Amino acid sequence: MRVPTLVGSALAATVVVASVAACSSSTSSTTSTTPANPTSPAASASAVASSASAASPIVVGTVGAFTGPEGASQGGVPQVINAWASQVNAAGGINGHQVKVIVKDIGSNPTGGLAAVQELVQSDHVVAIVGEEDNGDATWASYAESSGVPVVGGLSIDTPFVQNPDFFPAGTNGFGLIYGVEKEALANGPKLGILYCAESPQCAQSVTLDKGTAQVTGIQIPVNIKISATAPDYTAVCEQLKSAGVQSYFVADNSAVVLRVANQCKADGLTAKMVGEDGEVTAAWKGQTAVNGMLLAEANAPFTDTSIPGVAQYQDAVSKYASNLGNLQGPNSFYAYVAGKLFQAAVAALPAGTAITPQTVKQGLYALKGETLDGLTPPLTYTEGKPTLVNCYFTMGFDNGDFTSPAGTKTTCAPDAFVNGIVASLPKS
Repeated sequence: MRVPTLVGSALAATVVVASVAACSSSTSSTTSTTPANPTSPAASASAVASSASAASPIVVGTVGAFTGPEGASQGGVPQVINAWASQVNAAGGINGHQVKVIVKDIGSNPTGGLAAVQELVQSDHVVAIVGEEDNGDATWASYAESSGVPVVGGLSIDTPFVQNPDFFPAGTNGFGLIYGVEKEALANGPKLGILYCAESPQCAQSVTLDKGTAQVTGIQIPVNIKISATAPDYTAVCEQLKSAGVQSYFVADNSAVVLRVANQCKADGLTAKMVGEDGEVTAAWKGQTAVNGMLLAEANAPFTDTSIPGVAQYQDAVSKYASNLGNLQGPNSFYAYVAGKLFQAAVAALPAGTAITPQTVKQGLYALKGETLDGLTPPLTYTEGKPTLVNCYFTMGFDNGDFTSPAGTKTTCAPDAFVNGIVASLPKS
């Protein structure tokens, strides 16, 4: 799980955000099996504009830590973004254009994103970065903005999605999700226990955000302690939660640790319900009864609810073009598909015959008003020159060993003043 991290609170002190960075050493590139890029080499987005005729394929790129430590949650992104492209191309493309995806894997190299994005822009001549999942995206946000290439969807919890007008979020920002976790906890009672990862200093910094948000939601946090992913046993932690009388608890860690804690605490007789947010969920949770009764704040619609048209389209794409996704299916991979659908909607909004360039992609995005992508997202509207704050979130549940969607496509919103106050306090990236 990745947590938007703050030092200080939006209500009382200076706020600083840091994204959890990945850690590796190489950048690798793969592409979909769609037509090759016919453009000649150039070093700027203007070259794309001069060469992108109405008949040429649309070339987009994505970047993220798809192998290494983050691979357990992000490793399905290349399959899903290419499944989206295959689905689009099988239906005739977008406005007659086929789509080609170039994937840059930075492994666990926390600074590898800049070089990868520079290569996508200068050598591959992409018209957009679609569905990026680089936790270090703040290191290249200004470069992407200066190049004119829009960043469409991806990890909407990261800082550039609330600060940079050329980052177009396709889901809830991190502050809205933390608010959602605490509001869902209140449904169980006023006391929430929080366990956070010991391995990352960002997890510890997020404690201040939890406390600051509690001043808005009214939740009480009598237990707020760190845990180690390598701990052999969580009995002591479970006993602390029981002694404090919490009605809910939130484990800010990866999926495997969350399940270990849930199983331990259930065995120890803890009756409090878990709450969480979508970054900690994967298909591996199916059949895990220890998380029954859990509620999660979601940046996008519940990824298993095929009664939602957009989700049914996603599941169809996975079934046809990424059938071996397995336990890598989850919200992180789903982000990539949602980002692809947002890009698709932007291009489809352009007049027929329009050359697809970074600038026209942005014009297509500005044309979208209250767009939900067939139920996949909260309503999306973008304003030229201004960052977009998506403060509303979906709710996903877990019961009888499977995912549920207790609210369907209905969203709940964090107060605009609360999120605006945090964003206004952030240092400029």
